[in-house]
Amino acid sequence: MNRPASPTTLLLTAVCAAALLVGCSEANTADDLPPVSATAQALGDADQPEEGIEVERVERLALRARVAASGTVEARRRTEVGAEVTGRITRVHVDVGDDVPVDAPLFQIDPVPYRMVVAEARAALALAKAESANADSEAARMRVLVEQAVASEQRWDQLQTVAAVSRARVAAAQARLDRARRDLERTVVRAPYAASVVERRAHEGHVAGMEPILVIQEQHALEVILDVPEATPVPVRVGDAAMLFVEGLAAPIAIEIDRVAGRVDPHTRTYEVRADVVDTRGLLKAGSYARAEIQPTRMAPQAVVADTAVLNRDGRSYLLRVEDGVVRHVPVRIGIQVDGRAEVLSGISPGDWVVTGEAVVRLADGTRVAGVGADVPALSTAHQPATPEEPGT
Repeated sequence: MNRPASPTTLLLTAVCAAALLVGCSEANTADDLPPVSATAQALGDADQPEEGIEVERVERLALRARVAASGTVEARRRTEVGAEVTGRITRVHVDVGDDVPVDAPLFQIDPVPYRMVVAEARAALALAKAESANADSEAARMRVLVEQAVASEQRWDQLQTVAAVSRARVAAAQARLDRARRDLERTVVRAPYAASVVERRAHEGHVAGMEPILVIQEQHALEVILDVPEATPVPVRVGDAAMLFVEGLAAPIAIEIDRVAGRVDPHTRTYEVRADVVDTRGLLKAGSYARAEIQPTRMAPQAVVADTAVLNRDGRSYLLRVEDGVVRHVPVRIGIQVDGRAEVLSGISPGDWVVTGEAVVRLADGTRVAGVGADVPALSTAHQPATPEEPGT
């Protein structure tokens, strides 16, 4: 008889118990039959058809898990913009909702005091340069006199020192002028990148100090920050696909995880993952609540069975493997369960035959079955041990 494809449904017909031992014979009597368990007796008389028992061959597949996570849509860059110099704000060029290009002016600090500092620094530099030039001239004249032996070398050394000090004063004055000019430039605060203004905290007349004046965020560059539970069948990795659901959007957005935190929060028992969000229609807003269905895949394929093949009892999981015509309860460790399939991480191997369907909950360990083909293992239940082994014993 040809072997059916997996999963296989085998219709079981109850036969006389003696046929399982020595073949059907009219000579056999009820007294000759071996003891039959309550499970076998429940199948009915020999001439009554038994409802089919499903079996399937264990496959090797790589399943995609479905991991639920929630989080927030945020701008990739968000900046609180303050003044680099103190002073009274004379003008704010933008307001909430405005889009600004990079280097666009955001607000202006009163420049007058800083212009005065620049003028003072410029004058101080001019004075230092004049003094330095005079000191260099004096030192040069003294050198000539020393060469003519009409002046002492000690006096020449003194004038050389004065000239060096004057040159240092020129350098210091130049640095003060450069700093004053830079402070003047900083009275105009500019956008560090193309951004949208999301908050304004001050108006004209406010004296700017250390506090931020505006809050901006990067234009059209959003990401979602998700908290993934630590207890997932498969850890989320960079490159895993996900579907993002945001309130107010009719359709989910396809995303791909591109960053995974290397630390689990000890308080929430979650870890953070991030993904860029492409919003071509401009409907998403930073701060929106979002939930996601992440689909991580185990790196290596595993043994996979129908989830109806899994027997859960006393907090443990079992499969009913058929070995040489006998059902054996095998403790297993279950991984991903999705779309009616269950990943088996240990206890079973690809190619094994296991019972599926409603028979899983009623077939005891040690139940003997008769095959209808060379390697098709499921038939009607027959003789069982008087004290069948229960799972976990």
